[in-house]
Amino acid sequence: MTAAQQAVSPFGGVQFDFRGRVAIVTGATGGIGGAVVDLFAASGADLVVHGRRADALQDVVSRVRELGRDAVAVTGNIRDPQTAADIAAAAEDRFGRVDILVNNAGGNFGARLEELSVNAWNAMIEANLSGAFHLATACLPGFRRRGGGAVVNIGSASAGHAHPLRGAYAAAKAGLASLTRTMAWEWSDLNVRVNCLEPGAVVTAASRFAADDVEARVARFVAMNRLGRPEDIASVCLFLCSAAATYLTGQTVIVNGGPHTATPADIDLVRAPVAAE
Repeated sequence: MTAAQQAVSPFGGVQFDFRGRVAIVTGATGGIGGAVVDLFAASGADLVVHGRRADALQDVVSRVRELGRDAVAVTGNIRDPQTAADIAAAAEDRFGRVDILVNNAGGNFGARLEELSVNAWNAMIEANLSGAFHLATACLPGFRRRGGGAVVNIGSASAGHAHPLRGAYAAAKAGLASLTRTMAWEWSDLNVRVNCLEPGAVVTAASRFAADDVEARVARFVAMNRLGRPEDIASVCLFLCSAAATYLTGQTVIVNGGPHTATPADIDLVRAPVAAE
């Protein structure tokens, strides 16, 4: 099913109408970011898309325009505050406004804590926490002029758990959830809603879950018995930015297919086939 088909309800019409609104999506060339872009465009939004590779970003812009919307691309490292300033400026220059910010860009790699260099630790914090802070504050003047806005910080379900070999990443995402709550309070009088969306294991082309055997093994620990897809995350992101969520701010929404079981024994009990009578 395409993003455009997903945006249309079975009863006709668009479930979430974003016509006349402008959304910024960082990390737009990845699996989750790309799905978010497609769904917003299919729902009527114009977009500012960010990524590290200009060629991949142009593919994203082309998809948006095929859906009948406009888009502008900004390349740069999200760790650099200047990139945040460039992204916010692009929205104002091209569209004269910004209504929605989806802080999706980030990074991850595996290493034990004692193996992390200072540079590696800082890179994880800057990519997954500081970048979101810089861009949200860069967009704030635009939100103020428009009388409000919506921010979704894409975190990780890892924030609430021990995450061996991903400790810096999990710590940064936990910080992002905390930052979300403070932003929501401090900006509530400006009618800016800020929420954190925490995906569980999601299969993308670049994820470590992409191999069939890995996906199947991890899926056993998920209540719905499957891993997430980028579209599962994008649809919740769309809701959080919509008029349907106008009384929702400062919240962390975990999208992980249901609570994970405590022990492998639980899985074997639940997944065991029921004998036919």
